[in-house]
Amino acid sequence: MRKSHLRRFSILFQNFADSNRPTVAFFICMFALVLLYRIQLTWALLTSSMRPFDFDPSTHPLWFMVRYFPYDLALLLSCFLLLLLFSYFLTLVKERRIHIFFRLSGFVLLHIVLISLFVIHGAHIRLLFEAQTGMSLFVIQELFLNVPWGELLKFINWKDGIFLLIPIGLFWGVFFLPSIIRTRILKVSLGLVILLSFSSMIVSVSKSHDLPAEIRLNPAVFFISDIVEQGSFKTSREDRYAKKGMEGGVGLQPGGMDYREQIKPIKFLPPTKGHSWNIVFFIMESVGSRYIFDASKGHPIPMPFLHGLAKESWYFKKHYTSSNISTKAVFSLLSGVYDFFNQETFGIRPDANVPSLHNYLPKGYETFLVTPSPIQWYFPVAFAKNGGLKEMHHFENLNLKVREEKHSFGRYIGRDEVQTIDFFNRRIQTAKEPFLGIYLSFAAHLPYFDYGSEYRIVAPDERTISRYYNNLNLLDNMLKRVYDNLKKEELLERTIFVIVGDHGQAFGQHHADNYMHHRYSYNENLETPVIIHQPTLFKPKAFEVPTSHVDLLPTLLDAMRISYPSEFLDGESLFHHRLSRKFIFMYGHEGTISSIDQQMVKTQYSLKKKKCWVFDLKADPEEKHPLDCSSFSSQVDALRKFVGFHDVSLVRYNESIKEKK
Repeated sequence: MRKSHLRRFSILFQNFADSNRPTVAFFICMFALVLLYRIQLTWALLTSSMRPFDFDPSTHPLWFMVRYFPYDLALLLSCFLLLLLFSYFLTLVKERRIHIFFRLSGFVLLHIVLISLFVIHGAHIRLLFEAQTGMSLFVIQELFLNVPWGELLKFINWKDGIFLLIPIGLFWGVFFLPSIIRTRILKVSLGLVILLSFSSMIVSVSKSHDLPAEIRLNPAVFFISDIVEQGSFKTSREDRYAKKGMEGGVGLQPGGMDYREQIKPIKFLPPTKGHSWNIVFFIMESVGSRYIFDASKGHPIPMPFLHGLAKESWYFKKHYTSSNISTKAVFSLLSGVYDFFNQETFGIRPDANVPSLHNYLPKGYETFLVTPSPIQWYFPVAFAKNGGLKEMHHFENLNLKVREEKHSFGRYIGRDEVQTIDFFNRRIQTAKEPFLGIYLSFAAHLPYFDYGSEYRIVAPDERTISRYYNNLNLLDNMLKRVYDNLKKEELLERTIFVIVGDHGQAFGQHHADNYMHHRYSYNENLETPVIIHQPTLFKPKAFEVPTSHVDLLPTLLDAMRISYPSEFLDGESLFHHRLSRKFIFMYGHEGTISSIDQQMVKTQYSLKKKKCWVFDLKADPEEKHPLDCSSFSSQVDALRKFVGFHDVSLVRYNESIKEKK
């Protein structure tokens, strides 16, 4: 009797497999893809030298990834059930032409799903290991809004097309298998699904370290959940703050007492000199204030030269970037203007004509930029070119040694930082005075290339922050090379040496996935140092007031006695006896807008989640105790009104500049 039941079940099972060949082939193919992804991810997490979010294999047993199979199973069963429903729908369609149309459409859709899943899996893993993030809506928006198509095409070659054929080949391979073999493969697949499901339930009972959603979830589930979380499917009324922001005001900022104290600042300018000033603008990629002089872990100060130079210079101790991504931050450094407070980056727009530092300088300045990195990913190229910066030396055109770190799912590339600094020094030596030389470093950006024992202050280990500290030390040595070169060429006395980070850097503070700089707007993501060295103009001084990237341009212009329209700059000169502005503002790439007032009260508002919170940075510098916004409603209102006003005003200002040109 039992054998009879088993035989009958086996016949029914085989009949199902035969009558639903596309569905069965699709299920097997999907299962193979999700299983392959989990195996690839697990292997990379256990063996790669660079791991996302400082994943520590020693804290997880070898079978830890089984714990997260239910996320893959949810995707697998959802797609399988949808395909079964579609197959049942086809049986109800009697009209032959309509039946054929839907059947062909189903096959096309099926292939799109398989290819999309394959692409999302691959992209997610590459992003995890190369950018400490997953395949999210923000990544897609960043690519389409801020990265030129030419740069994207460089990442695509004929091999990628072959890889896209893998899921298609697997599907049709299973589809055309003999019935008996296909049925056996289906049984094995179902058996593995059941085994993995039970194993995940057993493993989930044991204690385990929490992992970020990017590792736990299937990439497709993560991507869909991120879209839902960001509210992309929701439509909302026009924000009254954006509408209110368009009303009134002169220049780039709203007018009135909400934003400025009713005082007339007095400027105490340095003495004039009978010569023009050279400017060396050294922008340090991903250098956070809290790390540069940190010796709390028992290692030497990472940047001892900079530490000494800060004592002889203007040192901005509470300085904040204008944004936690480079393109927006660098735009503000060179323009004195905030970029858009949304996902789009103004500085990369082809029509970005807002004046830059180069435009304010008198005629005759020789201007050049040097960076070891691929310039399109880190620099507002269109804005710089439109402003007259034509000479740019970068990864694509520098004939220098390539630093490269390969791993299972991609590679990092950049020119050798030491050789690039030597090139920059040679360019300074050949420059005709006065000149503006801009250097944008790469050493403190992931993956923190190992430049050898000469620059190590921390023994190499699996933590990214150890490599980061070593590369800060490398960067310090490079700064000293530039300083010594200026001194040797007898240029130092006629040169303003500006050293600034573009944004901060995070290593898991506050959240397990808070790595790099673009995921959150905590102080570790936003704080970055500024040092301006030229003793004749900038007598040694440490500033304890909150300052912003937009303040550098008016400060430099005042030092050189160059006039400028203050109403068309967002920043304020630090030569004022006191600052009249009430707030500085920041935009977080994750969709957060922030302001900090003169009393170090930091208000933040999530444009995506429609939520608000506040930190009192004096009482709570580590931002561990968020406060309710009800007691700070005026500052929150000022923040949201400013954002709405500024984006509209920036576009209008740019249009007026274009018309004048």
